[in-house]
Amino acid sequence: MAASDPPPARAFDRALLRNPLFVRLWFIQAATQVGGNMALYAMTILVFDTTRSTTAVSVLFATYVLPQIVLSPFAGVIVDRMDLRLALAGPNFVRAVLMIGLALAGPQLPLLLALNLGVSFTSVALTPAEGSMIPRAVPRPQLPTAMGIFNLTLQGSFAVGFAFVGPLLVTLFGPSSVLAVVAILYVAATAACVGFPAAPPIDRAGGHARASATNAATRAAEARRLAELRAGFAVVLADREISRPIVQQAAGASIAGVLGVLGPALAVTIGLQPDHLVVILVPLGIGVVIGVLGLRRFTRVPHRRAAELGLLAFGGLTASLALAAPLRAGLATIGIPILPLVIAIALLSGAAYAIASVSAQTALLEAIPPNVRGRVFGVLASIVSTASLLPALAAGPLADRISAPLVLVVVGAGVAMIALWSARSPVSPRPPSRLAVGVAEDAPGERHEERRAGHLEPQDQEHEEARQPEQDTRDGPGEGTEAG
Repeated sequence: MAASDPPPARAFDRALLRNPLFVRLWFIQAATQVGGNMALYAMTILVFDTTRSTTAVSVLFATYVLPQIVLSPFAGVIVDRMDLRLALAGPNFVRAVLMIGLALAGPQLPLLLALNLGVSFTSVALTPAEGSMIPRAVPRPQLPTAMGIFNLTLQGSFAVGFAFVGPLLVTLFGPSSVLAVVAILYVAATAACVGFPAAPPIDRAGGHARASATNAATRAAEARRLAELRAGFAVVLADREISRPIVQQAAGASIAGVLGVLGPALAVTIGLQPDHLVVILVPLGIGVVIGVLGLRRFTRVPHRRAAELGLLAFGGLTASLALAAPLRAGLATIGIPILPLVIAIALLSGAAYAIASVSAQTALLEAIPPNVRGRVFGVLASIVSTASLLPALAAGPLADRISAPLVLVVVGAGVAMIALWSARSPVSPRPPSRLAVGVAEDAPGERHEERRAGHLEPQDQEHEEARQPEQDTRDGPGEGTEAG
């Protein structure tokens, strides 16, 4: 290996795992993310078991998600004005105290919702604080690998906390005990912050002129981010090959949100106690793993078609869950339990969801021009978050008025129709490079920033193709994993 060649990724991984600051920061992220999802599952069971109301579960989800959606854009501004150690340790300590209150509150719904709202408010600052601390804990050459590990942990925390560990512990020990365990995780995360390097806010001792310059730069950065977000939406709207996989991922996320709200009610309809929902969620999670691993064997199927087939199957299987309740009585008369059928449907649903999500994500990566990839993924995060929240908020009240199985039929059929629409829609011609790239209409300063960031103008595409093998070796691990 030449002296100028970068070290292999495995060497970076080993070096990161020998870095005590990175390991502690990674532990903080894993403990808070997995613990938060464990707490959400425990409170879902506690609220439904107390009220037998899916509307109350929807309200619980709203108190958990809405503050993070509304306040996240402002959290980074606040974090930039704080010592990062305080921005990490403070919210975790407050959340530990609030979680102890949740464990002691019992079935008092107003108190549960108020404390959960407080937990959500204090959680908003953690993600930007962790992201800002990573460059202080990790050498610059290792940043792509570190960010890939953090992104993978963020994506996997819901499956681990909400679908595996949370359900198992709730079944064995009860919701209040799980909330106490989460409080311990938050205390451990707070203690792990001790010893981090000093990370003070920007020094404003230079006088009014320096403060004015800093404020002007902040306003310019905010304006640039808004312009880039608008450019991202323009790229998505201009190209069906980009908007289609985003719609597919949003459709899958909508079912996931609805299943999270209606899961306890669904368990009751098939004769289970709400805290025994684990027998459905664990096969669902196993199915996701099977789908991800099995997808690699179908390399000849275009990613678009695989996403459509997976989404169609996911919608149909979700709707079929509604048949479990009416089939239960009939099968019982001939001595056949309904539970194995429900477990099989959950396993297949998880596999179908994984196939749809991974294939859509890969198709999206292949369609996005490299120099607007970040903008489009910002749009993707916004759309998917909204798609998972709004149906979940509506599903609870609808299920109380009609029934949870009927709501599942409606949602599953709607997602299946989206898959059929996607399959019938023609492949769109690639838009002009001016629209695809979204840079030619930016301000001159933004064009300069694009060049500094390594992005190229349309007229430089031939040069980009010549450099592509070299560029591939420098791509971050998260991007390569997504495409795989």
